[in-house]
Amino acid sequence: MPVPTAARSDLQRPPAEVRFAEELAVLRERDGGPRPPGWELSLRAARSFVVGDERAGVSRKFVGNAALVERALVTLATDRGLMLVGEPGTAKSLLSELIAAAVSGTSTLTVQGGAALS
Repeated sequence: MPVPTAARSDLQRPPAEVRFAEELAVLRERDGGPRPPGWELSLRAARSFVVGDERAGVSRKFVGNAALVERALVTLATDRGLMLVGEPGTAKSLLSELIAAAVSGTSTLTVQGGAALS
């Protein structure tokens, strides 16, 4: 039987839902907004988790454009998929991990991959 990710000691860093468990709990407790089916948080609370909310004591985790985060969340709330495309080192994997933690509570289910264009 595999050891749950949160309990493993061989990881470089714990996943977002473990590192920021207190913030996610606060957001879930205070979240009165409508949640898309299967989501842990409303779109507003998920945005707050990623870009921060000083009033709620939630730290900023992604320093990119907040509008990008909003568009990504709105897209995921529909029946459409989302693909993050950009140069290496522009926080695509970090953003996908944070969104997955906010949406499903499990960031280890994110799909990552790459393709080289010729």
